[in-house]
Amino acid sequence: MSISVVKQYSVFLINEPGALKNFAEFFVRENVGLIAISQDVRYDAAVLRLAIPYDREISHALTKAGFTSVKTDAICIDAPDRVGLARDIGAVLFEQGINITSIYGAAGQGNTSRWIVVVNDITKALNALEASGLFE
Repeated sequence: MSISVVKQYSVFLINEPGALKNFAEFFVRENVGLIAISQDVRYDAAVLRLAIPYDREISHALTKAGFTSVKTDAICIDAPDRVGLARDIGAVLFEQGINITSIYGAAGQGNTSRWIVVVNDITKALNALEASGLFE
């Protein structure tokens, strides 16, 4: 299990064939690996949320390539997959009065899962999650 801070970029795309392909090519050109990705489509626009390692900075490159984006710090939780894990993450944060503004995740290979959690107070959330004992 690990808890770390990553960078999340919310990128606005036109909802049309090839938009995601063109965006993915940007990451190949910039040699940036993705930790996680999620997309929300509404009519003619899409918001793509993606997490990358904290030590990478791509804001300028995204702007130069013509993409509009918003950067946010996020928490990345890699843990053994189990029923109720998302509920437990939510409960720990709720008990500390921390608001989750975005969460997405997936099961990984074997018995693992990865969660990206964006909150209103990242320091307080990290402390609460680490102190919870859920991830030992």
